[in-house]
Amino acid sequence: MIDQILQEADNTIIPKWPPFNDFQIILDLIDFSSNQSQFDYMINQALKYPIDSNQIIKRYQEISNILQFQQLLSNQQANSLLEHSSLCKQFIAKSESQKDKNTELLQNLLTQANQFQANFNLEYPNIIKQQLFTFIDQISFFNEDIAQVRSNQNNSNIQLANISNQNINSEFKLTSELIVKLISNKSNFCSNEFINELNQSLQNLNPLLQQYRFHTIFKENKEPIDFSNICEQRLNLIENYVKHSINLASDSQYENEVKNSQEIKQMNQIMNSKMSFLKNELIQEFEKFLVDVKPFLKQINFANSITDQNKFDLFRNLQDENLNDLFQMVKKRLFYFNQQLFVTKYNNSQANCLVKKNENADYEIEKLNGNGWVNCISSINLQKDLKYVFRIQVESINEGNQFMIGLMRNSNADSNYGYCEKLSCFLTNINQSIMKYNNFEQILEVVDYPNYEFKLGLENQYKQQLTQYDDLRFYVVILLRKQNSFEGCRNSE
Repeated sequence: MIDQILQEADNTIIPKWPPFNDFQIILDLIDFSSNQSQFDYMINQALKYPIDSNQIIKRYQEISNILQFQQLLSNQQANSLLEHSSLCKQFIAKSESQKDKNTELLQNLLTQANQFQANFNLEYPNIIKQQLFTFIDQISFFNEDIAQVRSNQNNSNIQLANISNQNINSEFKLTSELIVKLISNKSNFCSNEFINELNQSLQNLNPLLQQYRFHTIFKENKEPIDFSNICEQRLNLIENYVKHSINLASDSQYENEVKNSQEIKQMNQIMNSKMSFLKNELIQEFEKFLVDVKPFLKQINFANSITDQNKFDLFRNLQDENLNDLFQMVKKRLFYFNQQLFVTKYNNSQANCLVKKNENADYEIEKLNGNGWVNCISSINLQKDLKYVFRIQVESINEGNQFMIGLMRNSNADSNYGYCEKLSCFLTNINQSIMKYNNFEQILEVVDYPNYEFKLGLENQYKQQLTQYDDLRFYVVILLRKQNSFEGCRNSE
């Protein structure tokens, strides 16, 4: 290559220099630089672009150091042929070590050259010439023709208005109507004056524009969103939301300001209230959502969002132990309001007893005849972690008659006495006082109300019964005649 480098390196690309990985790159650059003549008549247009054939060769010389190599090869000042040969080998070895870099730089140069070539259209001058001839043919000095031109302009404006309500065909030619439709989208907020002036200017370029077909003008399965039917208020909301989203993504200080806004602070207070019992994960996700949709929260009036701020603050600031106490109290109250008393089917009790609720929400039990026992049981299972208080008032019971109170399993309510669960207390009327009857003491705790002067407690051997069963309920058994014995208990297992 020595002769070629010495003779042609000043104005051409040398095919095999510098060392590189892809020979096709050099061939394409040579091909591009050799076709420059076809662009010479457009030199004024070419000046608008940053690269041409001469610039490509110049850039190639910088990348390859071909001129330095040429100078080294022609240097006659070396002391000896051996020294001259050694300098050339060093130069070639250095360039060889930069093979990857040379390839990358040459590829970038080729990319610029291809872009340059793509920006030229050899048909462009002919189109402009034809357009000029058309303009000249339309020149008229008669008033009636001028009126016709104005009429055509008005029709063009009407056509533009109709186009804004039509769908855009992806195979549609690039025309002034298509360009104006894209620009006049309501979301661009362009003025009618600007759109009309643009339309008039582009109408004259239609013959030039129609040579292009943009079948890929839009992304796959996408087309411009038509905002024409959205009212200004909602369009402004969309505009604010877009600006808001951009600021959130780029400005951390703005995000902090949003989080500290009055609307989000109030919503966070409600979400973080201890009475809401929400998981932290949900609260955090909801806060992110509120930050994201902050512009839309302005439609909500948060000024009087809470009916009683004092009560809200009281519950919100409850300590955990106070909250647990409150919860236990509520559970007890709910039990009281929801609790009912009814007669079981055991021993035909429903035919011999009447249970009713009086005006004070207390239950009254009335024995309808003097034969046999009747079972009355509560409607809700007792919870093991709560403390229950049942108050019983004896209105009328004959001397020596008995009744029984205690806990029994709901599953046995229709088949056994409550006594069989061994969580009961047998009481009787003696000398106008309610006394424990014989040795049938099994109940957890019985006191006289309201004096609390005596207390009966459950024997230790029966306490395990309290945790063994899950369906224990309060019950009352009434017998209005003296009876020292009763039927045995059936097996409840």
